Amino acid sequence: MIRVRGLGRSGRRRAAPAAAAVAALLLSGCSGGGDALGLGSLQEMAAEIGGDGAADCPLAYDLAEAAKTAGVSLAAGPGNTQGEQPAVTAEDGRKGPEGSPWEANPGALVTCTFHLGQEDVELHTVATEKVQALSVLAPVAQRAAGIGIDDLGTFLKDAAAAKKGVPVVAKSGNVAAARLGLDGSGDASLLLTVGDSGKSGLGAGQVGALAKALARQLG
Repeated sequence: MIRVRGLGRSGRRRAAPAAAAVAALLLSGCSGGGDALGLGSLQEMAAEIGGDGAADCPLAYDLAEAAKTAGVSLAAGPGNTQGEQPAVTAEDGRKGPEGSPWEANPGALVTCTFHLGQEDVELHTVATEKVQALSVLAPVAQRAAGIGIDDLGTFLKDAAAAKKGVPVVAKSGNVAAARLGLDGSGDASLLLTVGDSGKSGLGAGQVGALAKALARQLG
């Protein structure tokens, strides 16, 4: 299983050194409008974050700016609505356990949690050696969207067929995906979830616009 929330939010002890180290790994890949991120860089970032997680998102996501672009007037901030420190979790999928999605398609996952008003927002950045990177996050997308297997399949198929940077919104309206540019071989995607189990105060159009704006921030 892919661990997103389950990786833990106890990364405050190592947040500063982890953030400094991983920021240096993606100098070009993290700047908005810059070069695409690399699979190897994301894997090293995930390895540095480790199982304890970290407090600061190492990727150059600016949720407040994305919200402004998407026409969302809610205030953006780090962490979830309970006021915790920014929750950053990661998985270095170069050596996935037997039966895991990483076993068939090695890669990496970095998840950053924010909030918009009272809406919890999770940004899952995933990259894999082969297409489709987003399939690794299929259980996460299904849980957050609260949709059945057929609708999930449609969502993944449409997301795989979309051009880079073009958002695809799940039937629930609170989950969106956008393929990301990747420096070198491999495949990468952003999975954005707002709220939980298919419930969000944002409209589907706003969620799609958020995903588009955030994807552009990674180049």
